[in-house]
Formats: sequence, structure tokens, C-alpha cells
Amino acid sequence: MSFGLAIVLLVGLVVLISILLGPLWLNRNDLPPGENQNKCIKHITDPKNDPRNKPRPDDAIKIIRLTNSGEFVDRCELTDVLYELNWDRERPSEAFGVAVKPSARKLPRITILYVHGWKHDADPKDTDLQNFTRLINDLRKRHENQKYVVGVYVGWNATARLPGFLENISFWVKKNNADRIAQSSIVTKIVGAIGAVTKGEPNRLDQFIAIGHSFGSRVLFSATAQSLVYECERAHPGFPTGEYRIVEGSADAVILLNPAFEASRYTAIDDITRYDEHFKRTQPPLLITVSTDNDWATKMAFPIGQWLGLSRSERELTTLGNYQPFFTHDLSPTKKGNVSTNNLAMTEEFCAAGLRLTRLANGSVRRVVQAQNPFVVARTTKAVIDGHNGIWAADFRAWLVELIGALETKNEQAAAEKVAAAESA
Repeated sequence: MSFGLAIVLLVGLVVLISILLGPLWLNRNDLPPGENQNKCIKHITDPKNDPRNKPRPDDAIKIIRLTNSGEFVDRCELTDVLYELNWDRERPSEAFGVAVKPSARKLPRITILYVHGWKHDADPKDTDLQNFTRLINDLRKRHENQKYVVGVYVGWNATARLPGFLENISFWVKKNNADRIAQSSIVTKIVGAIGAVTKGEPNRLDQFIAIGHSFGSRVLFSATAQSLVYECERAHPGFPTGEYRIVEGSADAVILLNPAFEASRYTAIDDITRYDEHFKRTQPPLLITVSTDNDWATKMAFPIGQWLGLSRSERELTTLGNYQPFFTHDLSPTKKGNVSTNNLAMTEEFCAAGLRLTRLANGSVRRVVQAQNPFVVARTTKAVIDGHNGIWAADFRAWLVELIGALETKNEQAAAEKVAAAESA
């Protein structure tokens, strides 16, 4: 080999490594040592921006930013969310107060948390943030003068800001970022804190729905799955043929859109599906996954990345939304006028905004079909969600609004049943 050819090959190797590993060093947002994480101290360091001085209620979208290693960029962002949720709660006299607008009224709240996915962040111009804002505005129109709608956007470093097609090479680096954030338990903390506030009263009307997309679903699933399995086991009747008690999670429902995680991570939840026991007809859905069949990121890029990472089993190489044996439901277009009339059975069928969610029947891809099972894995097509980032199409967004409304009703019924059962015990 000539010296010139060796130099060319060496330069080529350096360029290739730079392209593959460069995103690791791009847009890093890790904090300097000693950054406060245990509480908001802006009443000392920055009184003008102290969340307790912000008049409530506040309609702004609440943004919680996370670093690559799973820390708060600003701990006060979580504090801002919690003040927005509890400004009208009774508190001990020694506790500090929160500023309240003179026109404020005590109303129930519906809190929608969203964890974005690949190629997005918390920049004000980010399309996911803009579309999430539209979803919150749609919900506010629906709940006007009846509930406060609080939007919480969890932002993390999921874009390398590379030009054009080059952004695609950040796929595996951003997957690693998502896993570091998931392993830090920071999203578990956020979900747990919001859930604790919204479920603070026994006969409550507050609701909390958490939504994740792409790698955001990966983070959100990691933050909620184990507690959902735990709560299901706690609600188990204790004998075959028995009926589960109503199962609740930290969030009233978790919605995952085009999730980018291995089907193997879902096995423990899928195994809850049995003929031996049954769920109540009033059991609300707990986890709803919707994936489209033309999502190249989860259908093609994800398996390649898994294979390069030495995964070899089918469930490790395939995302949940592409693993047929775990499918439970189909989501497809229907006539616009069709709506679900039996809200008690929304785990079996939910029809709204021109879309129909139906449970797959016996003899389909499912080994076991269990009615009222609260874990939904729905498959849809390009006509409903076109590609990995097609989750904000007008018809699907309208269906999401209707779904959230139905979940509210279902959860209120379940809460009332739980209170009645406790009073009669």
C-alpha cells in the first residue's frame, strides 16, 4: 500500500468516525458541578423569576428541560408546574403563599404532559412544541369555564442540529441520550410529583394524562411501566377466575405514539393478558400505544441500530409497534358521524372524530384476547398517521382530544366507584 493511499484511508476513517460520533459532542447541555437539584431557590438567587411570584392560574405552556445525563436544567421549572397545580389548595399557615390572580376560580384541572422524541427539543420554534400548544388550545376550548388545562412539555437534547439528511446519523446517539435520562429516574420524579398533586383528594375531578412520542415514549415507558405492573399485581384478586380491583397508575393514562423501544421491554405487561382473571367493566385504559405501519424510523432504522448493538432476538430487534404478536387493537378511519355511545366499554371500542379503535377478535394475531384489559397496543395506517412524525395530523389530533375527554369521564367514574367502595367497607 502506497503512503498516499494510506493517508487517504486514514483521513476517510477520521471523517467517518467524526460523522458517527460527532453528535455526541454537539449541543451538550450538562450542568456545572454544584447546580441545585433538590429545590427551587430563585427566591434567593433570582426573585424576579421566582415561580411563587407568578400570578396563578397561568396559561403558558410549562416547559421542563432535561440535560443529557438526566438532570434538571432549571429545578424551578418543575416547581412552576407544581405551583400551577396546587395554588388553590389549603396549606398550613406556616407554608409560604403563591400569588393568585383576583379573577381566579377554583376549578378541576386536566394536566397533559408530553415527552417529545427524536429531532426535537424545547426551542420555542420547535414544531413539536408548537403542535403540542395547539393540542392544549383545543382541549382548553373543550373545557372552557369547566376545567383548567395545564400543558407540560418535557424537553431534552434529541436533535443534533445537523443539516438535512445528516441529522439521521444522530439516531443512535439520541437513543443513548434517552436511555441515560430514563435511567436517571428524573421523568419518574416528574410524573410522580404531578400524579401526587392531581390525586391528592379522594373524590377528585383532576386528571393527568402523559403522552410520549418516539424516543420520548421510550423515556416515558421506562418511567411508568414498572409502577403499572406493580399496581396490577397489587390489584390482582389472588385466585383464578377472580376480578381485579380498579388499577391506577401515577398518571391516569399513558399514551405512547410511534414508540421507539424494543418489544422485549413490553413482555411483562403483555403477559398480564390471561383468561384466568378478568378486569372490571369500569376499568379505565392505563396504557394506550398507537403505531403506524409506514414509520421508517422504528421499522428500519431501529432494527439496524439494535443489530449493530449486538441484539439478535426478534423482540429485541423489533419495536413494540411493529411486533405483531403484541397487537391488541386496530385504529382505522370510519364515518365522521360515528361516536362511541357505551363509555363503559372504551377498552373494547372507541369511535370519535372519524377514527375507530377496536379490540382484535379471537383468532387474530393475539394468542389470548381479554376483554377490558387496560393495556392497548393499536396498529394503524398511513391514512391515520403518515410516518414517524405524522402524529399531529388534524384528524388524529382531533381524535386525541376526544380520547382524552373520554378518559376523563371513565376515570371520574372509576374514582367515584372507588370512593363508594371505601365508604361501604
